[in-house]
Amino acid sequence: MFRLLLSLSLVLNSTLFAQQKSFNSLVAVVNGQAITESEVQEVTNATRNIIMLSLPEGPERQERLKSLRKNALDSLIERELILSEFIKMGGIIKDEIIDQDVQRIIDDEPFNGDRNKFLAEVKKAGTTMKRYKDQRRKILSVEIMKSRQAKSISVVTPQKMQETYNKNKDRFRNESFARIKTITIRKNPEDPTITPEDRRKLVNSIREKIENGEDFSELAKTHSEDSVAEEGGDRGVLSENSIELRRDLKAAAFSLKSNEVSEVLEDKYAFYLIKAEDKKLGSVKPLTDKTVKQEINNLALLDLRRSAYDRWMTKLKKTASIRRFDSEGKLITKSTD
Repeated sequence: MFRLLLSLSLVLNSTLFAQQKSFNSLVAVVNGQAITESEVQEVTNATRNIIMLSLPEGPERQERLKSLRKNALDSLIERELILSEFIKMGGIIKDEIIDQDVQRIIDDEPFNGDRNKFLAEVKKAGTTMKRYKDQRRKILSVEIMKSRQAKSISVVTPQKMQETYNKNKDRFRNESFARIKTITIRKNPEDPTITPEDRRKLVNSIREKIENGEDFSELAKTHSEDSVAEEGGDRGVLSENSIELRRDLKAAAFSLKSNEVSEVLEDKYAFYLIKAEDKKLGSVKPLTDKTVKQEINNLALLDLRRSAYDRWMTKLKKTASIRRFDSEGKLITKSTD
């Protein structure tokens, strides 16, 4: 269990140490326990930074940030509900266990045993060692309770096995094969007067011609700019595990139905159209296969445990006191979630 807890602790640390600013306004109270804006900030900071850097200002960015914050607060509320249960059952994590846990974190990357470096990061995060240990105590308490819940589900019925297998059959196929054809339009040709937008228009017009019945191979001979253009874009019969085509293009090719043409694909350098001809799906390995059976059992257990966890949370929320507050401290949700 400690390996799992250690892994989770490292994730927590990455967000905790990313915090540069403290926000102590109240956002929720769960069974008398307060959740502050600073706690939400700790959970969301790393992902928030990625969203801010990867998306331009606009509705999509705002929606992603709003969803991130809501999910983080929901997670913190669930944490407090679980902690309440831990306390009710008389759960205690001794100080020496917390000390051992912290030492494991110090011994691992990025600290590599340097306690002073670790303490400097704690200080930089605007927290104290006592608060950090309190956070670790909460994390370990929650994981103990989650582990206890998971262990209560250990048997998968034959019916559930078959159900899970039927939903995941495609994961257990042998190799599929197809004749793959491509059209490649470079974004930056040698002619400086031609822009990437011109090239985008060209590839879209080519796809429109294919939709209207023109031959893919003839269009490839006329327009394509890859090594197989003269062969009508024909790359031969390839398998899903072939190394003769880039992984992302291969994945796109094998997601197509037989004789279907892809939407326009693009990367930094070019636009692509892909066609998969004479696609032959690999046979599905049976549930009696030892490897398949083990993986299906794991998937089924995961699904059962997830459902059990959801039911547990629903039950806890029904009997809990949960109050949420807006950014101005006004009560927006009372008693139940």
